[in-house]
Amino acid sequence: MDYVELYKHKIDEDDLLIEYEMEGVKYFETETAIATLLIESIIFLNSFHWEEEWNKEAKDKVSLNVNCSDVFAWGCSDAETLDYKDIEDLFNHFKKDNLWGSSVWCIKKRKLMPQKPVYDKIMEIGIWNLDEMELKKNF
Repeated sequence: MDYVELYKHKIDEDDLLIEYEMEGVKYFETETAIATLLIESIIFLNSFHWEEEWNKEAKDKVSLNVNCSDVFAWGCSDAETLDYKDIEDLFNHFKKDNLWGSSVWCIKKRKLMPQKPVYDKIMEIGIWNLDEMELKKNF
């Protein structure tokens, strides 16, 4: 079993009714997308505890975060806050590549090259070309 098969997620995106068209209008089921991303551990819930300038009530609100631990540096718990407007884009990255799509979404959002081992794995699979994304070099 190779690396991709070992870590491939179990959701079959062909079975998901998240995007559809009815009477010429395109729909995206945000709630189903969020549920799928939560089940797959692509996103997780947190509070805004890190926002030093916010009051306690605001800090205690729920935030959705995209896991990008070890993408930019080893041994580093890391995440990107998910804005509502970005849910469909994140899901489309996941749907295109359920192994590295969410990492590529984080890479694009930060405009930062991942660490070398992650770069190598993403480029090896051949779905994404990080060299064409005009990313800043990582340390």
